[in-house]
Amino acid sequence: MDVTTHSDIVIDTHTPHFSWQLADEYSLSGELIRNIQQIGYHIRVYNTITDQLAWDSGYVSSPLSLYTQYAGIPFSSDTRYNVSIKYYTIERESQWYTTRFRTTLFSLTDWTGQWIGSNYFNMNQLRTVVDLKPIKIQSASAFISGVGFYRLYIEGQLIDPSRRLDVGWTTYQQRTLYTSYDLTNIINTTNERMGVGIVLGQGWYNQQQWAISLNPHIALAEQYGPPRALLQLNIHYVDGTNQSVVTDSSWLGREGEHRFDSVYMGTMMDLRATLACWSCANFSNFYVAWLNASILSSPVDFTAGGKFSLQIMDPIRIGPDALHIATSGQFGQLDGVQGASLTDGGVLKPISQDMINGQVFDLGQNFAGWCKISSLNASKSTIIQMRYGELRYSRGINGIDFAGLYYENLDSIAVMDTVVLNGTGNEAFEPLFTSHGFRYLLVNGYNKITKDDVECYNAHSETTLIGNFSSSSIVLNQIQHNILWSQLSNSMSLPMGCPQRNDRTGWLGDAGLSVDAALYNFDYINFYLNFLTMIADNQTPEGAVSDTVPFMTGFLPADPNWGTAYVTITWCLYEHTGDMSILDRYYVGIQKWIDYSIGGYNKTGLANMYFHFGDWVPVQKVSNNSLVSSYAFLRDVYTFVNMSQLLNRTENIDRYSAFYQQLTEEWNRVFYNASVNGYVDGSQTANILSLASPSVVPSALRDTVLNSLITNLQNTGYFTGGIISVAALYPLLSKEGYHDLALKLALSTSYPSYGYMFNNQIQNATTTWEQWNSLPNGARSSLNHHMFNSIGGWFYRYLAGIELNALNTITIQPRMTYAADLLNFVEAEVVTIRGSIQVKWRRTSNESILLTVVIPNNMNAVVHLDPLIRNGRCMKLMCDDNVIWIVENQVNQQTWSKNVLGVTDLMEDPVKGTLSVKVVSGAYMFMAIWK
Repeated sequence: MDVTTHSDIVIDTHTPHFSWQLADEYSLSGELIRNIQQIGYHIRVYNTITDQLAWDSGYVSSPLSLYTQYAGIPFSSDTRYNVSIKYYTIERESQWYTTRFRTTLFSLTDWTGQWIGSNYFNMNQLRTVVDLKPIKIQSASAFISGVGFYRLYIEGQLIDPSRRLDVGWTTYQQRTLYTSYDLTNIINTTNERMGVGIVLGQGWYNQQQWAISLNPHIALAEQYGPPRALLQLNIHYVDGTNQSVVTDSSWLGREGEHRFDSVYMGTMMDLRATLACWSCANFSNFYVAWLNASILSSPVDFTAGGKFSLQIMDPIRIGPDALHIATSGQFGQLDGVQGASLTDGGVLKPISQDMINGQVFDLGQNFAGWCKISSLNASKSTIIQMRYGELRYSRGINGIDFAGLYYENLDSIAVMDTVVLNGTGNEAFEPLFTSHGFRYLLVNGYNKITKDDVECYNAHSETTLIGNFSSSSIVLNQIQHNILWSQLSNSMSLPMGCPQRNDRTGWLGDAGLSVDAALYNFDYINFYLNFLTMIADNQTPEGAVSDTVPFMTGFLPADPNWGTAYVTITWCLYEHTGDMSILDRYYVGIQKWIDYSIGGYNKTGLANMYFHFGDWVPVQKVSNNSLVSSYAFLRDVYTFVNMSQLLNRTENIDRYSAFYQQLTEEWNRVFYNASVNGYVDGSQTANILSLASPSVVPSALRDTVLNSLITNLQNTGYFTGGIISVAALYPLLSKEGYHDLALKLALSTSYPSYGYMFNNQIQNATTTWEQWNSLPNGARSSLNHHMFNSIGGWFYRYLAGIELNALNTITIQPRMTYAADLLNFVEAEVVTIRGSIQVKWRRTSNESILLTVVIPNNMNAVVHLDPLIRNGRCMKLMCDDNVIWIVENQVNQQTWSKNVLGVTDLMEDPVKGTLSVKVVSGAYMFMAIWK
């Protein structure tokens, strides 16, 4: 976890690893000093409870600043530690940098409380009173789980109020999560008698959520039932004594004012039943019955190997705490981009209000969350309803004069929050334990509400915005905006398919396709690690994984292009972090999935490989979706070979390399069709996936197949594939020398294209759609999906040219178009665990470019400058106003100067025309001129 955004770090391992960044240093003139490289480090870890040294690494001669593993005394449960790190460079040694962390309850035997709730009625408010010792508290840690959801109160104070919809959704019998809070300061300010309260929500533990899913697998839900909670509050006093507050049958419970909550359907709240400070020690109300809580069973099936685990990923939050900003560039709203800004603190206000036949509020942005309405002044028992929609009908549609909300894409759910007022005046209503995907809010039952009385909350798993991409193209900037908002909307403890209908589950296909773009934009490392663990939990003993996790809908085994997410996400996490332990952690499970797939392949071969979805939602379907499945299968095997090489698993390197070679030969034997100069039916999908698969298309055929694809794209004028092939399309074209064509397709605003989503007569989209045409007169589907977000990775990797390379030597290679008018400016930044990588380029003419790059300390990079003109050559290259490369026209003799600090080498590729410069850390400004 990042100590700059997390003040309370809790770990659940005895062997954490530590990483740190080397601070920037500046010259007297204010310039960033180059070539700051680490030569050593020193780490100390102290137990602050016992004031003992747990580990002293001593001085370690090493350039490594990432993933240094703790090697000290084993940690104790519920204990607090400080870690201090000092690093050394050639020029100096740093100060000591210190942060703190604490440990969880490592063993189930450390837990002494019981799960409580009620099997007989909706007991969703629980309370107890604790007598504290009249001495100062040294530390107080709460460990709590509530399924489906919970909220914790101390003396009427909601703990961590921005935290919502907690704990994260899992397959509960396999793994249930718990969280922890540092309550030291809060409890030290209370009296000797302290009230503790818990509010419970149904969440995903309610069988109803499963019953209305698309293709319910009720067997998983049959074990679920009423909500329940488990709490252990450990209090350590300064005199060395301890006290624990735990849930048991002495707790009292009732049905609170929220009478119904459903993830899908919404919330019903009766404010007449509100009790002030019900979680306070001095609370008394003789007119409301509080009954003793019942002891309920654990949601975890420990006999089947189930786990009770600390929630390692950040919680779902609302407000400013939900999104931290790390980028330094233009992350605000760019000119011409429609929708809300991510920097507005996560609170959206209506941009318009329609008073005709109801109160419709336009938030100006499609997102996930809910709305709060205030200043409600009506008589007791007044009922007010809020409904949500992504789209409004235009006036006159279906003979209706009123521009009402569009609900047809919500399938079988109501999406409605209801409140019954108490009549006390100036009341407010904010729904609990639900979330909606919407842009428009409809309020019924109360006609005095104004825009000032409405505020809506953008809810998503907490994260940091680490990526920033902008360009000279409004179209690309709007696509980037839509990618950001659709990713956040569908990041709700796991990567969901959509935020608005009854299809909210962890679709592996969507997650695998969008993960690269997501990791360039957001710090979602632990978020995806949690998802990988859920996939591993759900994996069958034979190795099969399901289309969705938890397995609510879809198939088992998964479609190969959905199951491949297990491999793809693992590999992407490694590429973005350089953390080899991620590969090691999931390696065995991935091998089991591949071996399971090989078992199916042995029965069918590639020609008849099974599929469920194929190249999903294309404009033109490929005639043989077995090729699409084979694409995922081969990619899994190929990636697994790469993993094996990195982990030095020599026996698997040889075995799966030979098998991959066998598959490439079979691919051409069964799929190549000479009559169409391509594969299967000669469709764009078939040829793209064939060309994108390493070593599949023989060198003798590659130009033929590529020309067939390019001719098809040029003659058609648009892309005809679906979510699988579009992810491969843009990188393929850019690598094969058709970057201009790739950019033309990306800039298109006619159907089908990304640009069409926000250039049509019905709605200008502010999130990515589920289909190329998701409008009412088209597919009638979701307007907020992330499965098409794969193009976002291409923005960073090819338009900005940032290749992270597992944070070893970075590659910077912005791909240039020969047509200067297509794109003449790009600015991008990615804040990695090593520091900020920045690229900014601008074409100053058809033949010249200005390129600025920033490389983090303790890193090196290779900067490639591509030709700006066809068959061109770089005639002059300057760095910081110094000429470092020049070609004399008369004799065609090139010279490069080594007098610029930080530039260590320069190479020219005479075939590609690329000029490559090796640099160390620091900021550089290059000017290149081509002829």
